[in-house]
Amino acid sequence: MAHQNLTHTERKKQNIAIVVMFVFIVPIVFMFLIFFSMAFFKDGRLTLSNFSFVWGPMKLRDQTTITSILPALKNSIIFTIGVTSMEVVISMLAGYALSRLRFTGRKTIQSSLLILRMFPTLLLLIAVLYVLMALKIVNTLLGVVFVALAFRLPGSTFIIKNFFDAIPRDVENSTLVDGCTRFSGFRQVIIHLVKPGIVSIAIFSFLSAWSNFILFNTLLFGNKTPVVATYIRALTRNEQMIAPYSVIAAMGIVYMIPVIVFFVITQKQLMEGNIGGGKGTA
Repeated sequence: MAHQNLTHTERKKQNIAIVVMFVFIVPIVFMFLIFFSMAFFKDGRLTLSNFSFVWGPMKLRDQTTITSILPALKNSIIFTIGVTSMEVVISMLAGYALSRLRFTGRKTIQSSLLILRMFPTLLLLIAVLYVLMALKIVNTLLGVVFVALAFRLPGSTFIIKNFFDAIPRDVENSTLVDGCTRFSGFRQVIIHLVKPGIVSIAIFSFLSAWSNFILFNTLLFGNKTPVVATYIRALTRNEQMIAPYSVIAAMGIVYMIPVIVFFVITQKQLMEGNIGGGKGTA
């Protein structure tokens, strides 16, 4: 019905837009098809032999043996869940305090959040390395977690603060009138109203932590604490691939699975952008 109401010029523009969309989409789809075919097909047959590095050591054609990806996958999952959960909790509490509380230095802290967010990560890595050495947590996963949190918290706090600012104060005052304490009102009502902001921060934090390579490559030495990013990087020697491209494609698919699962779980909450809710109870 809507298509019949379009004028000839509008219909022409719509068709041009569709053609342009397909021109850009087809190469991307083609690359993904090649990517998956390399991972799942070998000598024209469907196979999972390219994924044998998941459940044990894998011997390549040049007799090179690569270890199982499971230890690196476990460390990556621990790191990502730790960074994401701590970033969400800390930024949420800090954003709420900056949005609702009035205290000395509040505006200075808000300005500092933007200034700290503008600093490139690479410029601070050398100084961060000396700090970790002084704290004796260098070359540990805990040290990388702290550094990742320090780099991510200013931006996340500023984002979630804007979500708290969008909530009318009358909503919070009504919870206090109904007998809630500030904490119970925050837990039972306010958190639900900023759920889209929390989910968006969680998604960006998860993606940033999961795909992080610079921190691992700089702050972790050797293979003491392998993660997926450094595991795949170790398959290159003198800028040449040790493993065939089919195995690299299989590793890429394994690398994508946690991100896809996390996005599927959180996409519904992310789309709920409207502010609604009721009063809390004590």
